[in-house]
Amino acid sequence: MSASPPPLRVQINGILLSTLLFECANARVDYEGLILGAVVSKSRSVVDDASDARVKTVYTTIVVQGVYKLEPNLPKFYGRSGQINEQVLEHCNIPSNLTILGYLKYRRTETHQLSLRDKAVALNLKMYLERKHALSLPTSLNPFETRKDDHFPVLMSLFTAKTNENRSTHDYDYTFWSIGDDESSFEAVPVDISNMIESPQEDYQSFQSNLAAGASRHSASVGMMNTIRAVPTTTLVDGHEAMYKDSFEATKSLARNVLASEQAVMEALEEIERLKGQVENSKVAASIRKRQNQQNTEEQLLEEDTENRPQQKSQQQKNHSYIQQRSHLPAHRNTGSPSLPSSSPRPATTISFSASPGSPPDLLY
Repeated sequence: MSASPPPLRVQINGILLSTLLFECANARVDYEGLILGAVVSKSRSVVDDASDARVKTVYTTIVVQGVYKLEPNLPKFYGRSGQINEQVLEHCNIPSNLTILGYLKYRRTETHQLSLRDKAVALNLKMYLERKHALSLPTSLNPFETRKDDHFPVLMSLFTAKTNENRSTHDYDYTFWSIGDDESSFEAVPVDISNMIESPQEDYQSFQSNLAAGASRHSASVGMMNTIRAVPTTTLVDGHEAMYKDSFEATKSLARNVLASEQAVMEALEEIERLKGQVENSKVAASIRKRQNQQNTEEQLLEEDTENRPQQKSQQQKNHSYIQQRSHLPAHRNTGSPSLPSSSPRPATTISFSASPGSPPDLLY
């Protein structure tokens, strides 16, 4: 009965993880790559306070030291059904101090799940890497000898991205799986980021550096990005500096535009207040002119009434005097006709008139 493999962990540094996320953010299409690194076995002993027994735990750590990005315009190392094309893999420019430990894929989708072809490619790659690893081991005279490093873990990693409705927030998710013997034996592996989970001061004896074997300390600072971008270090650094410079220039331009727009808004508000003052002054001036016009009209009417009043009074007096004169006329004397008896009453005289200012009255008898 074979022993179960020790617990598996993945260790990756922040520079490589941020570079992978940078590639995901700037990728126009889905891309894939090969996980490069080393396999390290660690053991940790814990003393039980109750029985003073020392419990030893052995676990395997896959130290991810780089990712070889596969260009989409080059031939793929697998076919439609997931079979591995060994010639394409052998022509990949993999650094000699790094080992292929798995398969990485980035998809612009919100579904964080492996497809059937992803699992088929991962399983076939696992068999290819195990066979290649077995051939690289030194031969032993005893064919029945059990080797301590028979277990060769292979990883499958998936990066996905999604955005909110207005595309203002980008969310990236990543998972590393250990590849088993079939499609149903993919198990998620915990990921430790160097200098964030485990400190070398606290566990200096078992701490595994992310520096690849045979690499210099100077090249380790950007060695992970060299592998993933496949460009010289200076080109990558210059590209980042150009990006930061462009971002700062864009920020300064936006700040200037914001200041200019705020100044324009303040000037517009001042112009609005000035126009409001002019409107209020115009309203007050119009009200004053209207009141003056009313007063002038009333004074003119009053003057006309004062001028016409003596004429009307004189005409009325004339009319009244004329009526009185007509009402006191003497009786007619007829010499040829006999006079009426003194006892007979005098016939009544009816006087009717209508007078208007400036016209003589009409008399009716």
